[in-house]
Amino acid sequence: MNDNRIYADVPAPASPGAPQNTQPPVYPVSAPAEPYRFTPPKPREAVPAVPLDGGIALACYAAGWCFLRLVWPGYLGLGMLLFTAAFAGMALFYRHGAGQPVPRGSYGWLLMMLLSAGSFVVLDNGLLSWLNLLFLMVAAVYWVAALFGTRMEGQLGERLGVDLANHLFVVPFQNFGCFAAVLRSTLSRTRLGKNVGIGLLSLLCSFPLLWFVCRELSAVTAGFGVALEQLGQLVSIRSIFSATTLLAVPTACYLFGLLYGCRRRRYTGTFTQEGLEGAARRRRVLPPVAAYTLLTVLCLIYVLFFVIGAAELVSLPHGGEMTPYDYSQFARKGFFELCRVSVVNLLVLWALRLFLNNDSQRSTAATRIFHSLLCCQTLLLIALALCKMGLYIRFCGITWLRVCTTWFMLLLAVVFGLSLLAQFRPIPLARWTAAAFCVLFLLLCWLDVDGLVVKNAVWRYRQLGDAGAISYGALVEHSVAGAPALYQLWREEKETPDSPVLPVLEELLKTAARFADGGVGNSLGHFNLQRARAGRLCQDFLSQLPPEQLW
Repeated sequence: MNDNRIYADVPAPASPGAPQNTQPPVYPVSAPAEPYRFTPPKPREAVPAVPLDGGIALACYAAGWCFLRLVWPGYLGLGMLLFTAAFAGMALFYRHGAGQPVPRGSYGWLLMMLLSAGSFVVLDNGLLSWLNLLFLMVAAVYWVAALFGTRMEGQLGERLGVDLANHLFVVPFQNFGCFAAVLRSTLSRTRLGKNVGIGLLSLLCSFPLLWFVCRELSAVTAGFGVALEQLGQLVSIRSIFSATTLLAVPTACYLFGLLYGCRRRRYTGTFTQEGLEGAARRRRVLPPVAAYTLLTVLCLIYVLFFVIGAAELVSLPHGGEMTPYDYSQFARKGFFELCRVSVVNLLVLWALRLFLNNDSQRSTAATRIFHSLLCCQTLLLIALALCKMGLYIRFCGITWLRVCTTWFMLLLAVVFGLSLLAQFRPIPLARWTAAAFCVLFLLLCWLDVDGLVVKNAVWRYRQLGDAGAISYGALVEHSVAGAPALYQLWREEKETPDSPVLPVLEELLKTAARFADGGVGNSLGHFNLQRARAGRLCQDFLSQLPPEQLW
């Protein structure tokens, strides 16, 4: 009886008569687990610092504090122009301090910044002033990129969007901590830091003497005492720990991160030409047949729309006499739909430019034909929308929204016109489009839309007898800009018995007085010519009212 037991995975021993040249069994040996492999993060770049960098960091904190003090009250004026000039001077000094010349291509952007900031001094502009502030900040960031030569191209070109994204978000935030690092390195190891420490210590020790001298001088001149009181409010504990002072730190970090990163070329090469070209090749996945099918259907729909619209327009005069209300309803109907369709066409052309699978560097003949046809049809849609808005303004008057939508349609017309021109001759499309936008936006800011709205309402009342044009709800936001026209009409109407607009005029002028007084105040930084003129006229108006009608 064989007592050899057979276990799983263990061979049975050989019998005595079997050959003994068998190899010993090889058991599987489990290999040690391979450690997890990962790509270590790239080390952070060094933060070199010289006394010039430390001085610019301190100046950036002062600039951030001043910017917040100017913007916080909500009234933009002379201070914004002075701030823009000071920021530009600081950036130019930083550029010259490094021994580098100023590029000639940056002067145009500097002029644009000054024109944008100059409108704050002259016009109030209401909501448009905040859009202008956003435009000014973006233009300033791009000017810094042009000043230090960190754009992907030597001039404004196809990479405008990439340059803006890089210098608005990547460069400032990648260098966000350089503000503290440069200050620490500069103030602790250089003569500048020692001088700043000695100056602060001497100022602290001499505080009793300065307080005694200032108290004696304030007793001599009242104006000097008022100035000292305002200065004391700025350096008080409440002001030091205010939201403006605390928020000035991240603002300074952003400004210095932008300037320092562009000056030192630190993290300015996040986007490269090769990487963008590779991304462009990967995203071109749209087959030409799909694109041509969509464009064919769109063009046929627009042809059918124009044919039916022309037939309705021809039959319109035969429908009998139309009232102004009928004309206004006809003009308003479909305007915003035409605006949305024009924007959709722009997005379609932009998507084809990004995603169309085209192996050649030059667009095909079919693409140019469809592109040109869609541009021409969109221009006709924009012309129809502008005609509708012209009729609507004629019969219903001017409002801020109507002016802005008309401006937007004009901008779209310029964009489609340039895109159509680019199909027949090579032009720098991105540069001309950006230049057209900047010029049109500056024209809108200097147009004094608020004053135009009030003047048109006064004209409609005088010439057409439309008392509903002088409405508190429609003109209250434009009362400061339209104060001269309202004041002149009030002087005429107060002599007219039972004037239908006199109570509304008085309420509008009282509101303008409150707005102008809050914006003018005693601060030079918030001074504005339009608000100052409105304040003088409204004070004259208030002086002629009985005491019981003042507020």
